[in-house]
Amino acid sequence: MTQLSRLAILGMAKESVIGTYVAPTVYIPFTGADYEDMYAQLKDESYRANDSVLQGMYQGGVEADWSIDLLAYADVVGHFLRAVIGPDTVTAAASTTLSGSSIVGATTITVASATGITGTPNPTYIQIGSGATGEVALVTNVAGTTLTVTTVAGSAVGLTKVHSSSDPVVSQTVHTFKQSTSAAKATYSLTVYDTSSGTPTLGYTDTVFSDVQIKIDPKSSVTLTTKAKALPGVSQSTPTPTYTALAPVLGWEWSMTNAGATSTRGLSLDLSIKRQVEVIHSSNGVQAPREIFQGALEVDGTYKAIFENLTDMNLYTAYTQLPMTALLQQPVAFGGASLALTLSQSGWFKGKRDLKSPYIQADFSLAGIYNTTDAGSVSAVLKNFITTAY
Repeated sequence: MTQLSRLAILGMAKESVIGTYVAPTVYIPFTGADYEDMYAQLKDESYRANDSVLQGMYQGGVEADWSIDLLAYADVVGHFLRAVIGPDTVTAAASTTLSGSSIVGATTITVASATGITGTPNPTYIQIGSGATGEVALVTNVAGTTLTVTTVAGSAVGLTKVHSSSDPVVSQTVHTFKQSTSAAKATYSLTVYDTSSGTPTLGYTDTVFSDVQIKIDPKSSVTLTTKAKALPGVSQSTPTPTYTALAPVLGWEWSMTNAGATSTRGLSLDLSIKRQVEVIHSSNGVQAPREIFQGALEVDGTYKAIFENLTDMNLYTAYTQLPMTALLQQPVAFGGASLALTLSQSGWFKGKRDLKSPYIQADFSLAGIYNTTDAGSVSAVLKNFITTAY
């Protein structure tokens, strides 16, 4: 019987021991996935006094190949940044409680402690309450333990829910992803199954990610395309999935900073962060690989912008290699998460004007160059309400 692909479930977990299966700790709401156990085909084409070329065919070494497409959900995206860029350095959230109850429409709240919570010019996003009664607010001013809050940035729109005294109040956790030559590579267990097909649940261990491609377009959601290599699938127990309740990051939430100046000219950004991954088959006496090696990191991208002056073009012609940051900031009502992708030394190596559309556009190619600020070619800062390291 033909099966519905939308019933397929994909889970993921970071391994504590390389190649040792871990049941899913997060479930990926993917838009597309391809996976394959790839066996090398070894052909016997020896001469045997007949007029056929192929005399025999045998299975050689086996490895698994994965490709996963998904939207950039504010909590899920961190797993792939860790997998390709490097370790997550966590800046802990501020945690306190309400000192009194609040009503719908309240624009101020009182907390037990305001330590670590700031207002203008660097406002803090906080989560008040939890579960069905929880909501996110933006703190615009701090006066002692009284916080001025809003649920719409730039407006005096108050809270949307009732909150009780002693309800938890927490700020966002900051996750900073940078390269590290001393940290061990991150490996993962992927679990895939289809609830309708009756096929076995498969676990793919020692999964090493090689690529995470991030596409930003103000007309659509931000998307990720990831690629990985793994050991072949092995039957596992079927877990019960739970999915993220957070909204994905959207393209119109993007702001671009080139050479220290914010630009409203950006039309699209396609950033590819990748490491060469080599599957090593060696003298271990089995078909599966001995290990999956993850190499050095490189960053390339394409940027399309409105051509209304020479500001962007000068980054190419003058070869200034100044910082570039793409910031994605969700509105409060969408969860308030943010993701900043920074090339502190960006090399713009191609720039052309495009006169094929009704208005003049420009296409650029750029690359991340090693620098001490990023401790590599790129750094990423993710702010959300996930308190543990990825």
